[in-house]
Amino acid sequence: MDEAPRTSRLTRLWSHARPYRAAFALGFVLLVVTNALALAIPWLLRDAIHALERRESARTVAWYAAVMAALALGQAVVRTWSRLTILGASRRIVYDLRNQFFAQLQRLSASWYDTHRTGDVMSRGVNDVQILQSLYGPGLLNIVNTAIVYVAVVALLLRIDPLLTVVSLSLFPPLYFGVNRISRRVYARSMQVQQQLGEISNRAQENLSGIQQVKIYAQENREIHGFRELNATFRRSNLALSRVRGAMVSLIGVVAGLATLLVLFVGGLHVIRGRMSFGDFVAFNAYLGSLAWPTVALGWIVNVFQRGAGALDRLDEVLEARPDVPPSADEREEGAPLSGAVEIRHLSFAYTPGGPPALHDVSLSIPEGSRIALVGPVGSGKSTLANLLARVYPVPRGTIFVGGTDVNDLPVSRLRRSLGYVPQEAFLFSKPLRDNIALGRPGASEDELVRAVRLSHLASDLQAFPEGLDTLVGERGYTLSGGQRQRATLARATLPEPRILVLDDALSSVDADTEKAILEQLQDGLAGRTLILISHRLSTLAGVDRIVVLEGGRVVEDGTHADLMGRGGLYARLFQRGQLEEKLDTTA
Repeated sequence: MDEAPRTSRLTRLWSHARPYRAAFALGFVLLVVTNALALAIPWLLRDAIHALERRESARTVAWYAAVMAALALGQAVVRTWSRLTILGASRRIVYDLRNQFFAQLQRLSASWYDTHRTGDVMSRGVNDVQILQSLYGPGLLNIVNTAIVYVAVVALLLRIDPLLTVVSLSLFPPLYFGVNRISRRVYARSMQVQQQLGEISNRAQENLSGIQQVKIYAQENREIHGFRELNATFRRSNLALSRVRGAMVSLIGVVAGLATLLVLFVGGLHVIRGRMSFGDFVAFNAYLGSLAWPTVALGWIVNVFQRGAGALDRLDEVLEARPDVPPSADEREEGAPLSGAVEIRHLSFAYTPGGPPALHDVSLSIPEGSRIALVGPVGSGKSTLANLLARVYPVPRGTIFVGGTDVNDLPVSRLRRSLGYVPQEAFLFSKPLRDNIALGRPGASEDELVRAVRLSHLASDLQAFPEGLDTLVGERGYTLSGGQRQRATLARATLPEPRILVLDDALSSVDADTEKAILEQLQDGLAGRTLILISHRLSTLAGVDRIVVLEGGRVVEDGTHADLMGRGGLYARLFQRGQLEEKLDTTA
């Protein structure tokens, strides 16, 4: 590990702890006090032994015993206080980190989620944050405590017998180099374990989300076997990490044991030859024994810091990511309502730099209040254009204008409040239907909710729901039918009365008659607002003002239904094919 990343990592660790530096400072002072009380006891024991050797009164010895008991009691109180202070600060740091992590997830753009799996993100937000809590809490506490103990104990040992101190600590330099080499392997294997834990979390999340598909295709055993293999790999990695950690702890234990043997041998000779009193020898061994736990804990501390470094790196990958579409500085920013006029000028777009273009030189002018339809084969760029209108993905400057203003110059929150977007996949939260519909307008009145439900043609279905709008829908809305989910998301989009409404194949799960009725209600209920409709059911588009046909990311036809049918081009072929499919479905 080179020095630059290490310095940078320490800086980042400190940045999270800085708001609680006063708590940590108090905790460290308390650690000094508790160790001072603890280390005073062997010195008093030394004096008590000297008193016994001088055959002083029992009262004197009892006084020493009472003072040592008082010091032990005081040490217990101060030690508890120090731990509450430091561990409490670590929990507040983790509280801030969780909030910061979740807020960052809300800011990141859709393109970031296209390349990061949900399970891995969840693992970082849960497991890696928990590892950092161990670093800021027990890890930091023990490393400071170990430093205090080592400095104080070595000073006391040198005062008692410098030669014996050198002998007892002679094995520690090679121990440091051994621990340092092993710690690098601990870091590498810790990173591997954390990444594999992310794989397990992702596999579990995908199976829970797609459990219906797993069951429909009878793939339960295959998924169980795949999950078992992931767990086996995770177990092997954990065992490999444990072996390295065990080697570190064993190395430290062996060195500590050898040091104790050396002290017993050399110190015993000193006592026999009269170079050291028996009281000094007892005190020396007591102080050397007080190094046992800090020495053994050294391996645990190194492991915690190496795992914490890995967790910090994984969290920083998320926290330092920059959204392609920066969020508004103030999400509450309202501004004047945007006009529903949309203009697209020579728009070209690719999802990845240098990748195949999803849109190529698209130009459109959509007057306010007009109703246009975007049609074309699968993969022609219709949904891409809808996503760009809502700035789900970054929009090239000078290509899309809403109300005469480049969307890049509009606050994202203002643009999206002016645009209702219903994507292909209807998503509902596991909340009451009322809350799902009111997502974009919390606190909407009952009349406003009823109006949105009526516009989406969902009113008749409410009678079948056990609690009407207060019915709790299942996760992702699976307790509703596909058509009900789509109409609920349509109600959600129309509730804020946006100036522009984009429906991206949003009625594919309802029948043609219901779709036609919904579009007619939208025409009456959203008069004066712009409607952009994407649909594969072309029979319902005859009433729109204009139809734009896309193919291969290009605009190939533009006109009314009658005009396009008269040309006999791509739209006419798609329409005739749709008519034939509807006839086949009717006779089937």
